[in-house]
Amino acid sequence: MPCPRTPISTARNVRAAALAALLSACGAAAWLTPGAAARQDPTLTKVLELNRSGKWDEAARVAEGFLAAGARKPVAQRCEALHGLAYAQTRLGMTAEGVGTLASFDRECRNLPQHLRWITAETDKLRPQLYSVRPEPFPPRPQPPVVREDNFWQTADPATLGLNVDALKRHATLCLRTGADACLVVYKGRIVQELYGRGYTSPLMAMSSTKSVTGLLVGALIDDGKIKSADEPVCNYVGEWCEGLKGRVTLRHLLTMTSGLPRLEGRQSVGFVGDKNPYVIGQPLAAEPGSAWAYSNEGVQLLSPVIDRAAGEPAEDYARRRLFEPLGMNATRLHLDEKGHAWTYAAMETTPRDFARLGVLMLDGGVWRGRRVLSESWVAESTKPSQKLNPNYGLLWWLIPSGYAALGNLDTNLYVFPAQELIVARMQSKPLDPQPPYHEEALAIFKQLTAR
Repeated sequence: MPCPRTPISTARNVRAAALAALLSACGAAAWLTPGAAARQDPTLTKVLELNRSGKWDEAARVAEGFLAAGARKPVAQRCEALHGLAYAQTRLGMTAEGVGTLASFDRECRNLPQHLRWITAETDKLRPQLYSVRPEPFPPRPQPPVVREDNFWQTADPATLGLNVDALKRHATLCLRTGADACLVVYKGRIVQELYGRGYTSPLMAMSSTKSVTGLLVGALIDDGKIKSADEPVCNYVGEWCEGLKGRVTLRHLLTMTSGLPRLEGRQSVGFVGDKNPYVIGQPLAAEPGSAWAYSNEGVQLLSPVIDRAAGEPAEDYARRRLFEPLGMNATRLHLDEKGHAWTYAAMETTPRDFARLGVLMLDGGVWRGRRVLSESWVAESTKPSQKLNPNYGLLWWLIPSGYAALGNLDTNLYVFPAQELIVARMQSKPLDPQPPYHEEALAIFKQLTAR
């Protein structure tokens, strides 16, 4: 069914079911029914048309403005605005924000009259893309649904290795209680715990743990001689960063979160932008380079064009050829934005077993199955305090008691504990409501795993 060229609000003599199908085919729903055209708000028509034309960022902005100013609007109009906002957020990959919008929809729109229930039906189509409903903890599965193997991973009975089995059981309970899609524990190179949730799909996104992978890619470029050192100015790779304070920013500043770029929240964040690289290149500094520590997604995304230009090929191709393929990470790739730029601050697509391979590489000082992939010096430098402003941060790796970690949203984390020869990968794609904490309790359990 083709989308109309005129606004939906002008439709006449259309049966409600046909109109619902028409709007669904156009990629958005509205609350219009026969005879209701006069009640259609022009702002909502604009949201509909922006979503239909792929201008999701603008659609989200208009819908948010309508909701902020429309507390006394008819419920049906607010429900339409919430649907339009959730639709835009889904298309922009804004999972957490979309889940919040659906929660508002559920609160406000649960008692829609029968002739408007198809708004709920259209909104429900977004749910599988944002979260799976799990009111109760799901049971573990002993093996992953799909495993692409290269005969690397071996499993072992934790009791035979002298591990604290009770602590391992507590970790399994914690994983399930906190909504993990997968938890993988590796001890001395062998898998001793592997749990998968009922809603597990492959691949999963590594959230901000991707930042740590980006740090490894910069190290690989230095090892390859394509970048002279981490102290090179960003200007050498991004010409727009050669003037003023920006001209003083080095790659090390980006790797240590001390570039002077601030932490941007909400709609100012790079997460709301479809074409990410020009956006981060254009960001102003909020402080002198090296004078403040701020967790900046934009600063790490700025490494995307740096890697492109230093490698002489797209960052995602370099990552695959230089890091993922040597490690047998066959199900892993960097996520791309709508213009084909690699996300370097988040959203790497991978599996728990692939994710854990990075831990093995780090634990072995950059060597994979006898082959050196990264220099030992870069692994060591990445996992020690990189500056005094935040001594718990290395080169895009977090420093934790007795080890280091790649940490991401929803505790999508990779932990490495060298002295214990222990690696833990935990992944989660959808939040619970409320989201229970995992990290601190898990650290206490990890400490007990190898205690004698």
